[in-house]
Amino acid sequence: MRAVTAWNTEHYAPPGCGNVPYISRLAPGERSVSFEYADPLGSDGLRAVYGRRGEAPLSSVPLSGGSCEICGLEPDTDHEITVEAPDGRRSSVRLARTGYVPGTVVNYLHPDDPACAFSGRYVASPSLLRLPDGRLLASHDVFGRDMPSNLSSLFESCDGGLSWHRVTDIFPLFWGKLFMFRGALYMLGCSNEYGDLLIGRSDDSGRTWTVPTVLFRGSANNREDGWHRAPMRVHIAGGRIMTDVQYGSWTRGLFLDAVISAPEDADLLDASNWVCSEPWNIRKDCPAEYPEAAKAGGIEGSLVTSPDGRVLDFLRICPGKTLVLSFDPARPEAKMTFEGLRDIPSTPSKWQIEYDEQSGNYIALVSRMLDDPPTRRNLMSLISSRDLVRWKVCDDLIDFRHADPKAVGFQYIDFIIDGNDLIYLSRTAFNSANSFHNSNYITFHRVRDFRRLL
Repeated sequence: MRAVTAWNTEHYAPPGCGNVPYISRLAPGERSVSFEYADPLGSDGLRAVYGRRGEAPLSSVPLSGGSCEICGLEPDTDHEITVEAPDGRRSSVRLARTGYVPGTVVNYLHPDDPACAFSGRYVASPSLLRLPDGRLLASHDVFGRDMPSNLSSLFESCDGGLSWHRVTDIFPLFWGKLFMFRGALYMLGCSNEYGDLLIGRSDDSGRTWTVPTVLFRGSANNREDGWHRAPMRVHIAGGRIMTDVQYGSWTRGLFLDAVISAPEDADLLDASNWVCSEPWNIRKDCPAEYPEAAKAGGIEGSLVTSPDGRVLDFLRICPGKTLVLSFDPARPEAKMTFEGLRDIPSTPSKWQIEYDEQSGNYIALVSRMLDDPPTRRNLMSLISSRDLVRWKVCDDLIDFRHADPKAVGFQYIDFIIDGNDLIYLSRTAFNSANSFHNSNYITFHRVRDFRRLL
């Protein structure tokens, strides 16, 4: 076994698992299951063995080309799939539930499927990027309660999101954000939940990645304080490149808010170019009238430049509110300044804010909050603002407000303004997910001519 020379791996498997075939991507449909597979030994004569979960007899189909679609399956049913080689080597048994799901499936993980149990059981943290050549890249991680949460996977689409194919795994990586900077592709995230903050670069559109640079050390313990983030936007302003981070944990009940940044002309893989602002502590640095429900602090902030030219950080804090802090790029190690609480029609869930130059609107996709029927993350809406103060609901893009809010979720949206369209990825819990929070799909969506909704 050779030493590690890159951040990515074609298919991560713990040492000692053997050179067996594997299924690298699943995409169930209403009456079908598509999947991608590989054999490390490159054998011919592979076949897929499949059937209803736990039942016999099983059917089989010969495989070629690295992908397969099994059609004519019973809808709303769990199925199992195994890839077998002629010499008897077999992949793990993968599970897939047929049935309708909104959008195009990028990847799927059944809540009972242990294929990624070394990292987690549920897919999350979608990040979406358009490359200069027009291809789309999508990434996500795999998490689980009290599990390592350290695996991410990368996918690409060459047809505008109509179909997706696996590129590689990146390990260890959690909460990763894809972004382009001076013509190069970067990924910024954590080694695992509350782990080290990492950054790496790819010079071949995501197929291979440099060994990551450690920017700041974390605890790597989900019961202790460490670095926290989500795939939040990377912002450039005042000659610096920057993104929002927190230090803390849910277990300890407090998150300190900060911005990490580097000069715009710096080598991003040189850790000495990065600094972190002095952490902002909600229990020490905010007015006494701050709502009691928000005492844990803000998380998952979106940095944007306001109409008056200042850099503001809009953080998830409590139902219907956002915590707003200001960051000064001229003083990158100084503590952010409290600007106040502002109304936003969202449940407590991650969102991002982008500025649309053509319309002059700031836009966001939020899990919209309703009282009747009460929503959690089962209503996803497009909102807009001219001034970052007053927000207008423009349209409900995915509306399952009458579904069980404990079982259905469209959340942690990452979106791009794509010409006249808006394209986005959703961490989607649907069709017998473990819960609204513990998602089983990453789905892609397109809103055509979105400015008509503004």
